[in-house]
Amino acid sequence: MSSLSLALVFFLAVSVLGAAAEEAVFEHLIGSGPEDWWITYPDQHSYAGSSVEHPSWALDPLEERPVMILFHSSHCAACVQQEAAIIRVLGALGDEVAYQDVLTESEYEKGWGGLLVYYPQGDPRADPIYVPLTVFLTLGPGPGGGTEVVWHSAVGSTGERRIRSYLSDAVARYDEASRSWER
Repeated sequence: MSSLSLALVFFLAVSVLGAAAEEAVFEHLIGSGPEDWWITYPDQHSYAGSSVEHPSWALDPLEERPVMILFHSSHCAACVQQEAAIIRVLGALGDEVAYQDVLTESEYEKGWGGLLVYYPQGDPRADPIYVPLTVFLTLGPGPGGGTEVVWHSAVGSTGERRIRSYLSDAVARYDEASRSWER
């Protein structure tokens, strides 16, 4: 094999493996499935494919770092479990994530407004269990090549592993995409 052929093989291998390694950094892809990061409302949502009107109070901290929001009630066992799991995970991540704790009974308008925007299936009034709702916001590549807000939400007590998984993705995606984001 000539040195030119060997160099070409090496270049192609590095290009392919480099792209695969970069994609492997993220546990969750950007898409429309239930475990994906979403740009528009996901497949299971009543407004699937429609754009999301993120409230400014959720977007403002995104200018500096990824955001996690917990919508919860003080009298729900799953809410207490989720809040405790979030606090344990945030202990390791420190200042890498902006955390917003929204107690629905004391911040009713913000809480209900957030539930209406971020509830993964659509209208939370159709579900008897709508809290805790955990929302993750970060930045990622959009379909047109620009930087977009990408998000994910989950209802119920999801546990530390899932929280850590989405937060790790959020931080990595943010670090990669924030340099080119125009709000």
